[in-house]
Amino acid sequence: MRAITILFVLLMASVVQAQALAVRTIERQCTANGCQEITGTGACSYIGNIDNRSVYLTAAHVINNVTSFHIGYGGQWLPGKVVYKQYTDKLDYAIVETQAITATKCFPVASYQPTDGVVATAYGYSQGIYNLRSLKAKIRVNRNGRYFSKMVAKGDSGGPILANGQVVGVISAIVPTRGTTIFTNSVLIRSQIIRIYGRMPACGGSVIVASPPQKPDPPVPKPDLTEINTKIALLQEKLDRLTKTQIPVQIIGSNDQVLSEQTYPLGSPIKLRFKAVKQSEAK
Repeated sequence: MRAITILFVLLMASVVQAQALAVRTIERQCTANGCQEITGTGACSYIGNIDNRSVYLTAAHVINNVTSFHIGYGGQWLPGKVVYKQYTDKLDYAIVETQAITATKCFPVASYQPTDGVVATAYGYSQGIYNLRSLKAKIRVNRNGRYFSKMVAKGDSGGPILANGQVVGVISAIVPTRGTTIFTNSVLIRSQIIRIYGRMPACGGSVIVASPPQKPDPPVPKPDLTEINTKIALLQEKLDRLTKTQIPVQIIGSNDQVLSEQTYPLGSPIKLRFKAVKQSEAK
């Protein structure tokens, strides 16, 4: 039992070095006799991080109609989330996410279509979740489309086809009569990724944020209350002094003598009263 446990741990650890990661799906099927959960397997490729999430590519049919799925990485199963999937006669791929990881194997998605005769390698988990399979062959291009010139095995669906270190396609199905593998080319997938995220995920465990961080506004200095209170006190003192100011008013006679004098507070109206004097007529 101990030997089996050690072997299982080693197999789990081998996922970190794998070119493709395992996908484990749970599907609920019901009949007249009851319902049961069926576990399925597939593969996916890690293409980098965006914000606090890790992004993967797999085949849409791997996670189609499942109740849940997990991605095996670093000795644990990470719950997956479907971001986008397309499953038609010619397109079979899905963009999925998990919590952020820092993987040793991360592959950029190619922005070009490989030409006929280019050597490529397909990766998956055929014949068992942790039985890593790699298969080298050539890309073939004809009037019917693009193919991988060898057949992959059960469990490889969703795995990447790599050329020059980049994902050029996602494994979809096999054609036994021709001995070839159908894949969805990366150009369409890449365009959809950019439409969803606005940019491509970053490899190497780095993170790309959705928008550049905004510089915070400079802090507003707090007013010096002591200085303000001092200025208020000075102004109050000046106002008090002005309210106590008296304006002298003198009435000067024709001989420059002061006939009367009176003071008035600043701001008060000055009232002068003159008495009419009848001047006698000269004889």
